[in-house]
Amino acid sequence: MVFEKSLTAMVKGIRAHRGNESEYINTSIAEIKKEIQSTNMATKSMAILKLAYLTMLGYDMTWATFAVVEVMSTNRFGTKRPGYLAS
Repeated sequence: MVFEKSLTAMVKGIRAHRGNESEYINTSIAEIKKEIQSTNMATKSMAILKLAYLTMLGYDMTWATFAVVEVMSTNRFGTKRPGYLAS
């Protein structure tokens, strides 16, 4: 099973790793890449939400554009919202 962290847990982890944030963020991006490959839309939506946050910090997420479109095309608005935010 894929290790799934919430956005709040990721932000707390970034704050806890002062001085080596980039190392923690790189491991988080590796986990997000695994979460995006999931067929569960809730997991994929959470991964997109975390990527949107990392984009605000200056990291590139262009490799996940198709996953954003997938999340935007779901039927539930709660899972669509991160896709619209990230687009």
